[in-house]
Amino acid sequence: MNKINPNKTFYSSHIITTVLAAMLLTGCGVNKEKVADNTNESQYLSTFLSLHNQFCERKYDSSNSLKTTLKKASDLKLANNFEGVYEVMVDDVSFAVSPEEDGCTTDVMLKGHNKILFSFEDIDKALLDQGYIETTKAISRKDIGIDQSELTIIEKKYISPNGELTTLDFPKEKRDKYYMTLFAEKFVDERHRKQERFIKTLRMASSN
Repeated sequence: MNKINPNKTFYSSHIITTVLAAMLLTGCGVNKEKVADNTNESQYLSTFLSLHNQFCERKYDSSNSLKTTLKKASDLKLANNFEGVYEVMVDDVSFAVSPEEDGCTTDVMLKGHNKILFSFEDIDKALLDQGYIETTKAISRKDIGIDQSELTIIEKKYISPNGELTTLDFPKEKRDKYYMTLFAEKFVDERHRKQERFIKTLRMASSN
C-alpha cells in the first residue's frame, strides 16, 4: 500500500463524517418534491456544500495543483464519460468537482429517482449562513440542458468567505436535464498570463 497522504486522510474522514451525519437527518423521510429536514438543510445540500468547501474553497497555487489534489483524494473517483471530473456517490446521487482553467466547479443533478434534492432558497440561505456575501440579486437567463432543450436558469453571484467570486447556476425547471453548479473563480491571473502568452505567440507568428 502506498504511503498515507495526510490530506487524503482528512478528506476521507471529513466526507464520511458529513455523509453519516447527513443521513441521520433524513429520518423524517423523502417526498417527491423536496428533501429537507427541520433545520432546512438536507443531507444532499450538506454533502454538496461540504464537497465544495473541501476542494473549491481551498487555496491553490495553480489549476494544476487543484487537479493534483482532486486526483489524490481517496473518496473521489473519475466520473464515467466526463473527462477530468471527479465524483462521490451518496444515495445513488453523483456529486462532482471539476477543475477549470479559471477556477473550480461543484455540481449535481437536482432531480432523479423521483426526488428533488433541495431548492434555490435552501442553498441561497445556506451560503449566506456560511458567510457568503451576495454581490447581485438573483437573475434569470436561458441556457441549454443535456437534452439540448432550452430552460431557465437562476443565476446569483457571491463573494466567498475567502474573498473569491462565486457563481450559482440553479435550474428553475427541467432539473433532471441540467447540472446545478457552484463555481469559484480562482486562477484569473493564471488565465490572463496564458492569454498574454497566446497573443504574443500569434504576434510572433504573424511577423515571420
